[in-house]
Amino acid sequence: MASDQPSEQSRHRGRAERITSLAWTELPAPDRQLLVSIGASQWEVGTQALGRRASDLLSSAGMVPLRTQAIADLDRAAGVWIADLRVVLINCAHPALEDLDARTYEAMLAHVAWHEWAHALAVARAGWDDVAAGERLLELAPEGVRDFIRQAGYRRGEYTHELVAEIYALLMSRRRRGQTGQPAWLDDEIYELVRRVSGWSE
Repeated sequence: MASDQPSEQSRHRGRAERITSLAWTELPAPDRQLLVSIGASQWEVGTQALGRRASDLLSSAGMVPLRTQAIADLDRAAGVWIADLRVVLINCAHPALEDLDARTYEAMLAHVAWHEWAHALAVARAGWDDVAAGERLLELAPEGVRDFIRQAGYRRGEYTHELVAEIYALLMSRRRRGQTGQPAWLDDEIYELVRRVSGWSE
């Protein structure tokens, strides 16, 4: 006889959805409005690897599915912005989120969501000159952020988008802790870029 109790996976996904919804409400109102204006206010939280999920969704929408290498690349990610579908996908069962205590898991999952929403804004709002300056801007970034982006294997044309996304997520983490304004560790030019592209105003 089938149990009426939700599965462990269902409970895990439900908790992750609540964390992501909270992360959305924590965004500054103007930033949420910008995301809505570019069609980036939808998200899906699941436990499937993101490459296969994204490819299936594209195919279901009548679009070209992803190639094998693209699927493998996205499968390594915990979150991704699919511009063609106007949706952020999050894998709440990603290996990077395993074996974390409840507080750390919530912080990490929120970070993933904030990163992807900022990534959507960067793709939509960063100018050609911003993208062209990606290599130089990356050299101005904090060492941990710079190493994270380089080691992830992004192309040079993606540096600016990833830089905005990661810095924005870090600023949101500071905001959650009650810290506002420009942190001492962040270069002026990068801070102004994030403010201009994402609408960040604190």
